[in-house]
Amino acid sequence: MPNGRPGDHPLTDLLKHGQSVYGPEADQCIREIATLSRGHGLDEWWLAEIARENDPAAILSKAQARLAVLRLRAVR
Repeated sequence: MPNGRPGDHPLTDLLKHGQSVYGPEADQCIREIATLSRGHGLDEWWLAEIARENDPAAILSKAQARLAVLRLRAVR
């Protein structure tokens, strides 16, 4: 059972422990997504788009697209 230690979950590793998970650019995008997301928005997006993805380029692309949407919403 996960307990929040490094290696338990990619988002915990990235956001709580500051580890690199998906590469510098994707990691930074996901950190910003976490900041801009409300409620469980980050978890829902991650489960739907990233959790089963293995291609680093696809992860970066999806993170950049999500971040663009959240930035637009933040401006409004």
